[in-house]
Amino acid sequence: MIMANILKCFLFVFICRTTNGAAGNGDPPAPVKAAFTATLPGGANQYGQNNIIRYNQMLCTDDGYNHNTGIFTVGAGKAGNYLVSVTMMSGLVTAHTTLRKNGAIYVWLYTGNQYDMATQTVCMELIAGDQIWVQMNNKASSLFDVYNTFTAVRIN
Repeated sequence: MIMANILKCFLFVFICRTTNGAAGNGDPPAPVKAAFTATLPGGANQYGQNNIIRYNQMLCTDDGYNHNTGIFTVGAGKAGNYLVSVTMMSGLVTAHTTLRKNGAIYVWLYTGNQYDMATQTVCMELIAGDQIWVQMNNKASSLFDVYNTFTAVRIN
């Protein structure tokens, strides 16, 4: 199970590293890139209830993702369907997190103790100005190490 989650993370990193294609050769214009993958720093990362998770280690960047706030905002010209994935590992405590769209819960993630992992991958229709983020929902918990990722990729 852990290996499957790690392979999903690698898949998203490879997707993020694709190019937008040739320009000026008569081909239709390439869509504007919209993709990011971020993870947490090593060790235990503590969060209080309702804190937004700030994934601040960028593996693939997009100017719409703010690593200081943990919020991705869809920019002008980047509306569309997005494949969004959240993977979490909580270490020695349980954790409940939610993926949120404009403040509303989109999906839940839950882990028990003993380094359990959880993953949600969903398709979201997002328009310019929409915001998505991951939020801790139980009273206090921690997320363990770089096994926690947040990814969004616009599907062309």
